[in-house]
Amino acid sequence: MSRQDRLSSDVERGFTALENGNFEEAESCLERCSRIDRKSPEVVALAAAVADAKGDAETAIAKYRELATLRPDDPMPRVCLARLQLHDEGDPDAALETIEAAFDFIDEEEDLIEAVIVRTEALLALDDLENARESLGELSTSVIEDPRIALDLGELALAAGDAKAALAWAEIAQRDPEVRPDALHLLGFIHEAREDRDAMVAAWQEVRTLDAKAPPPEVSMSEDEVERIARETLAELPEDARKRLTDVPILIDEVPSEAAVAAGEDPRSLGVFDGSSMRDGDSPGAVTQIRLYKTNLERMAVDLDHLAEQIRITVLHETAHYFGLEEDDLTKLGLD
Repeated sequence: MSRQDRLSSDVERGFTALENGNFEEAESCLERCSRIDRKSPEVVALAAAVADAKGDAETAIAKYRELATLRPDDPMPRVCLARLQLHDEGDPDAALETIEAAFDFIDEEEDLIEAVIVRTEALLALDDLENARESLGELSTSVIEDPRIALDLGELALAAGDAKAALAWAEIAQRDPEVRPDALHLLGFIHEAREDRDAMVAAWQEVRTLDAKAPPPEVSMSEDEVERIARETLAELPEDARKRLTDVPILIDEVPSEAAVAAGEDPRSLGVFDGSSMRDGDSPGAVTQIRLYKTNLERMAVDLDHLAEQIRITVLHETAHYFGLEEDDLTKLGLD
């Protein structure tokens, strides 16, 4: 076998290992390939993919830039680079500039879909809703069959303020039994945006029923531990906030009740403060209890440390709502 044949074979093995989640094998393949020809476009592509999969954004960005130079007519490196610029570097302007350059070379539907998604996300990050809607309009519901992609597009359409398009994507997504609970959850928000409360509640009640049939979360902790973390989080608050929440009971439920969902509560809510809030300089509200939804929190977590952080974030966010703030205003009360 020639050196080039060995290189091509190891590159293929490396990408297969990545697809199977075997990072160690992928890195071994990359090391062997690099000894043969580290400047080969195939090897640079594998290096970029390995770094990307490991979450090494800095290396991945450098390799995707290198690959874009080696393969100037290939849109893939630019699409991947734009995604990292947006999600890892938090630079939607740079991402938008990069992704626009990729469209000149796109001729495959799969590349077009990914590029449209990244461009739309960048436009939404810049609060450019009109162009975000226009971007999504390049994709037709008649050619998208993957329910997960349809779900993503529905969420983007709703964020762009196009409830009609979001509804069309959600209808495609819910045809798949595995995706149906997520699609119905999105559908509830779409109906909320369309001010159809009855339809919203109906969709969310079905979500609650389907979620109850799902396997238990892989990560779990006791109710006592959830409460302990919640109380430690309250202790982080500024003194004035702590005083307003002194002696407020913390209740731990698995998920919102059927009655709560019927009243309009999201069945996948992580927690709520019961009582009135402070808004627009009004007199202090009255929190009667803090309610955390243990199973919903556990389903969000990848491990116990992540679960603890999700509990903390939920308590801080619900505290912000009590003070009449949005999540972006957390820092104003020292709750970031």
